[in-house]
Amino acid sequence: MTPYVICLEMGARQYVRNGLFIALLIILPPAFITLSFTTSPDILLPVGLLEDATRQVVFLGMPDLHGALMVPMTVAFLSGFVGLFIMYNAREGDRRLVIAGYSLGTLLAVRLTMILALSLMITLLAVGVTLLSFRPEQFGLFIVANLISAMQYAFIGAVAGTFLSAISGTYLMFFAPMIDIGLVQNPMFPRDSVQWWAKLLPGYAPMEMLTDVSFTAGFDTLSFLGFSLLYTLAFAAIAAVLFTRVTSSRS
Repeated sequence: MTPYVICLEMGARQYVRNGLFIALLIILPPAFITLSFTTSPDILLPVGLLEDATRQVVFLGMPDLHGALMVPMTVAFLSGFVGLFIMYNAREGDRRLVIAGYSLGTLLAVRLTMILALSLMITLLAVGVTLLSFRPEQFGLFIVANLISAMQYAFIGAVAGTFLSAISGTYLMFFAPMIDIGLVQNPMFPRDSVQWWAKLLPGYAPMEMLTDVSFTAGFDTLSFLGFSLLYTLAFAAIAAVLFTRVTSSRS
């Protein structure tokens, strides 16, 4: 087997054997998502949605709205921890592998592959739980919007994992998705005049796309999709540069 396959297999085994990680995957999506459907009061809320390039106010049931909102927050939360600890654990371990002769590029490719694969798995699991109670209008794009949220926070976690301690990084990845997606970008709050700083947060564009594809039949948020992908690539590039610096045998 190639060094890439060997390292990828070893990394996968590490997470399969991690009881806490498996428990989080089993417990958090049903707890966050299913309970949001069952505990939300059955009332209608006014929400501004893009339709034919104009923002229109429609009334949506709070259980569906709250349930759809909990998916990106769940995947961002879990993927953020994944990215954080993949890079945190690699800081010393991969440096020793570089000294032993492994290619730095190979190790970086393994870590990025693990982040992307686990983000996809978390997203599919969370969306699967959601389908028990809610059917988005555009199912494929609903998955894409949530996957982008997962990847964004996975790479933010990866950036944090290259220089923060485990405790500091855990606090950051616990509160960041909650504040960004759960509060600032929450479609249940008035969004007639979103502040400029809120638009710079990672959750803004994916949440605009999510509400569009969840509750309308037309796709009017292509520009938000493009901005989200650029945001994701930027954090992936930063994580790659920092990983290279902290694992280089010369550092």
